[in-house]
Amino acid sequence: MKASAVALALSCAITALPALANPAPNATQGVWAAGLTARAQTSPYISESARADFLPELYYQGEQWYLAGTRAGWKREINDGLMLDAFSRYRFGGYTEDQASELDGMRRTGTLEAGVELSQPTAVGEWRIGASADTLNRHQGWSAHVEWRTDWQWQDWTLIPSVAVEYDNAEVNDYFYGVRSAEAQPDRPAYEADASTQLRFGIEAWTRLGRSHLLGLGVSHTRLSDTIADSPIVDSDQRTELSLNYRYEFINNPAAQAINSASDSAWLKGEWEWRVAGGYWTDGNFIEMIYLNNMAVDTRNTAMVSAFLSKKINDEAWNMPVDVHITGGLVRHFERGEKDDFNEYVIALKGYYNRFPWSHIVETRVGFGYGFSYGEQVPWQERDNVMRKNLNDSRILQYLDYSWDVNVGDLFNSPSAKHCYVGYSIHHRSGIFGQSDAYHRVDGGSNWNTFYLQCKTR
Repeated sequence: MKASAVALALSCAITALPALANPAPNATQGVWAAGLTARAQTSPYISESARADFLPELYYQGEQWYLAGTRAGWKREINDGLMLDAFSRYRFGGYTEDQASELDGMRRTGTLEAGVELSQPTAVGEWRIGASADTLNRHQGWSAHVEWRTDWQWQDWTLIPSVAVEYDNAEVNDYFYGVRSAEAQPDRPAYEADASTQLRFGIEAWTRLGRSHLLGLGVSHTRLSDTIADSPIVDSDQRTELSLNYRYEFINNPAAQAINSASDSAWLKGEWEWRVAGGYWTDGNFIEMIYLNNMAVDTRNTAMVSAFLSKKINDEAWNMPVDVHITGGLVRHFERGEKDDFNEYVIALKGYYNRFPWSHIVETRVGFGYGFSYGEQVPWQERDNVMRKNLNDSRILQYLDYSWDVNVGDLFNSPSAKHCYVGYSIHHRSGIFGQSDAYHRVDGGSNWNTFYLQCKTR
């Protein structure tokens, strides 16, 4: 369970189309990137003509390891251009009962799949063949695909047309498009879907805007098979998807770029920091807590402790003097009998700014981070908050971290402590106002006041 939790947290920096979930063709090796994707697609489900999605995301492309939106994996050449890709990915799909009255009493969610893919470049393009299976026992099925794609250069753009034949077995289709006996109603009979084969056409377009900015556009169209179109909860046999993707690569500083070598083993070098923190839940919103307008202690005395490890990946972002870190953390929640205690896992990018007029006396840093959080269970605070607004909750949510800290050595005039900081931070989880399928359209979340010690390794 814990291994799946970590993999799911790493895989959920969301992108839109299957094609755009792969590393961008002109991405820089050995660097991290932050970005966002806006997605729109027609929906096959009854009474839902279209759905939109918006999410921030994280990327890394190393010599072999990569994180690319919903997909994370390990690639290796095994013979004369033949590449093996072992991956995990988040599979979009499903619905919730509050999306349409015809789906009352029904709910399906996406899942984490793991699989392998082989790719081989040829004179007429690249061929890919792969398969993946459910790891969270949601649809409990498997899928396979054969895809052809090629690259065309047009001015400053890289165009990537593709054609794919995609197979989903009966378990996959029955989960997403079937109607169980317990869900049947007079106008919604029970239905069991069979296996299907679909043909998908798509094209991507990528360009680099300046040194650090990447822009990607994508469109794809799929004709759904009869076993899907015949479902009583489906009223369309076509699906079209559009996406807009923006990425910012942290490559501005030459010194930082030298540290972030494309070699995965060299990535362990550089500046690292660790942080330990403790805190409590507060019934308030993120903005008022930023201004310290809500420090109230939870009357139920729930608490959390956390340990984070981060690596500095750049000292400049968007032409500003900001130290950028990639960070991962383990959080332990103590529910005081409200629910069982549980773990939370976090991956995020965080920037620190310390150019204040008084920083030469007492170095002061303000930090802001965003990323993704996976809880082994949904905190009771979120369940109470979210269920007042909608019918869904989610273990995976957006993570935000806002902090202030001061240098311990400057504070106590102790040179031996100049590598450490003490501070205050807000630990925030939310569903981005219900704008993401990956977060089950959750509107709401939770906020925690925490106090921490953070030190640079020496």
